[in-house]
Amino acid sequence: MATPLKLTPKAMRRLGNGHLWIYQDELTGAKPELHGGIVEVKDPEGKFFGFGFFSHESKIAVRILTRTSQLPDRVFFKERIHRAGLKRKAKTLAHTAARLVNAESDLIPGLIVDWYAGQIVAQCLIPGADKLCEMFAEILWEEFNPQGLSFRNDAAGRELEGLPLEKLFWRGKETPEVVIEEAGLKYMVNLFEGHKTGSYLDQAENHIRASEFASGRCLDAFCFQGGFALHLAKKADEVVAVDSSEAALSVLEKNLGLNRITNVMLIRENIFDILPEMARQGDKFKLIVLDPPPFAKSKKDLASAKKGYFELNRRAISLLEPEGILITYSCSYNFSLSELLETAQKAAADQARQARLLEIHTQAKDHPVLLSMPETFYLKGLVLEVD
Repeated sequence: MATPLKLTPKAMRRLGNGHLWIYQDELTGAKPELHGGIVEVKDPEGKFFGFGFFSHESKIAVRILTRTSQLPDRVFFKERIHRAGLKRKAKTLAHTAARLVNAESDLIPGLIVDWYAGQIVAQCLIPGADKLCEMFAEILWEEFNPQGLSFRNDAAGRELEGLPLEKLFWRGKETPEVVIEEAGLKYMVNLFEGHKTGSYLDQAENHIRASEFASGRCLDAFCFQGGFALHLAKKADEVVAVDSSEAALSVLEKNLGLNRITNVMLIRENIFDILPEMARQGDKFKLIVLDPPPFAKSKKDLASAKKGYFELNRRAISLLEPEGILITYSCSYNFSLSELLETAQKAAADQARQARLLEIHTQAKDHPVLLSMPETFYLKGLVLEVD
């Protein structure tokens, strides 16, 4: 073990409250040769503070693994993965999908593990996790007995850590596409080409909740492969599903066939272009879902993100029937729940309409939020009834 790194006093308040990240300017003694290793950290008085993954490339120098004196080894990580898996045991069925390990929220920074109907797709997002990739694969194979295991190490965030983007098949039956079920509906998922590890599992519970408000004519904006549209179609007269991706709509078309759904109309178009056109044509909807990609990937994007969310919500509200339902999401950590509430209120006022808050949504329970780390609370949504 290398010489311990030492914290500066300014880091202690945040870390004392349970936060797991230590930034480069909050450490002394950091060296490039420690990159990707597990380092010991001491507090400003020289007392033991914890062990964590070190990165020389990132602004985040250390991600804390434990505050105990036990040096993290294979037994340590196996226990963490086992505990995470126990919490999701009911979801690891032959036809279901679930997140098994959610990085910091399960106290294994940099490791994402998803289950898709017997296939495991994992991501090692930081150097410390990447160096242990083979060990993690072995533990996951032992714990969950999957049919196959792959790594989707192609997330853009790896580049910020000085890591290459790559996709690796590790062991078992290589299955590029699987069919999963969600509340009785079937979805086709491409494990090697889909977003994230193949699908947006963090919205799974919200897909179901949204369908409870569906009636009449509905609009699913940024529909991707139909997570919301398929559920809305069960209760709606018609669902209009809009996305700019031809590939995503192609999968949605297959999903409609899998479920014998015929009341969904697909439109390939940029939503910011089609909403004004719908308004000119006098289109009206009983329910609209807005689930855009992140507009604020960093704090410098926040001003433009606010304008984007405002414009999107104001145009959607203009298309709602009286007492229509707007379900609006933001998956940008930097755009807070309070900012989403404020934006929705201003968008309603812009259209001279009143909005009632019926529900607040967040990410699915298998993507838990660590209260000491606001960064883990990224997905937030509002269900609004608009007069």
